[in-house]
Amino acid sequence: MRIVFYSSNSNYYEEQSFINKTFPSFDKLWQDFSSSYKEHTFFALSQKPAMFMPSNCILVDTYDTKEFAKKILELKPDLAIAASFWITPYDWLPLKDSFIADELRQAGVKTICHSKETALLCFDKYRTAAFFQANGFNHAPGLFVDHDLFFCAGNQAEVCDNVYKESVYRQLKEMEYPLIIKNPVGLSSYGMTVVNSYSEAYGYLNSKKNNSNRLIEKFLQGQQFGAEIYGSNGNYTIMPPFTLSVNQYGITSPKLCQKTGPVRAPEYKLDELKKELLRLAQCLKLDGYAQVDLIFSNEKWYIIEINPRLSGMTTTYAASAGMNFYEYIFKAVTTGLEKIELKDVVNKKIPLQTEEELEKLSQDENILFLSQIENKAAKQEREKGYCEIIYRAASSQSF
Repeated sequence: MRIVFYSSNSNYYEEQSFINKTFPSFDKLWQDFSSSYKEHTFFALSQKPAMFMPSNCILVDTYDTKEFAKKILELKPDLAIAASFWITPYDWLPLKDSFIADELRQAGVKTICHSKETALLCFDKYRTAAFFQANGFNHAPGLFVDHDLFFCAGNQAEVCDNVYKESVYRQLKEMEYPLIIKNPVGLSSYGMTVVNSYSEAYGYLNSKKNNSNRLIEKFLQGQQFGAEIYGSNGNYTIMPPFTLSVNQYGITSPKLCQKTGPVRAPEYKLDELKKELLRLAQCLKLDGYAQVDLIFSNEKWYIIEINPRLSGMTTTYAASAGMNFYEYIFKAVTTGLEKIELKDVVNKKIPLQTEEELEKLSQDENILFLSQIENKAAKQEREKGYCEIIYRAASSQSF
């Protein structure tokens, strides 16, 4: 078979500003993977920065969906697999990839990719919350604040009293604090704010920080986890969760978060979680990869959000399984991963390392995967980047 892994981007990428390194390199992983499946011919096709792709992937320089699909069709594939990644400020690339999938399917190519309906539902967290409510999934209760209506009196001379704004205030007074305020279409936890009282919520909504629609949810007290789901057409692999560390505000930080697992301790009711995530996959009709943020609070599992794409957890699971990354994601959406045995690992982000330090780390037999992203054009310390290492846990343990 001729098989294409593809991914798109929607943003300008200043290649000269970024230095990306991995050990082992994606080139080595791709070469080893291709050699192991000589009955297939694999292609990688993407737009810069081509996250998760080897350096010899075919680069596409158009943002036009039909033209992008045409580039894939020129390879005469029997199967196309969306390997969506993420960008700031909007986590909408799975939606872009779904448009490409529509074009490929219309041309008769079997394609593993979420539908545009699924991708849009997961992208817009307000839609996601409505989906949770309609289908009976445990989730954080919340309030959607429409930015234009909240500030409409400033643009409407005839309005003396903003009734919508008052309705927001009244609902805020009835909500249980603390609350978390987030952009319903933003990437991960970027820009999230925790407020502990009505006055703090009031102050935030009337500040310059409130510059778009907002979703205000109850801040659930409990342990935070992440898990991934793979598959399609009712055939899904539900991976056991990993614990996620949090910052001083109780939020997972995309640049500091530590992942530890897989979780095996019986007190976490893992069978119950697996059944619920399977139901989630079936309700959403997932078709590919999805990462799910979770909280275990008061003996119950709550679903926070769904990211229908590859994630930092994917490399962690592959390392835990002791598998080549590409073989892992290939089997995840084709034959399944039910029989793999996961080892205890830790995914930790540390400050940027020098060339010599990276080389030394890469020689450590306990480090299974190493990656570093450095932004040379960064103006603030937090934008400079980080080094991410995945290593064997010091000893076998129940997380």
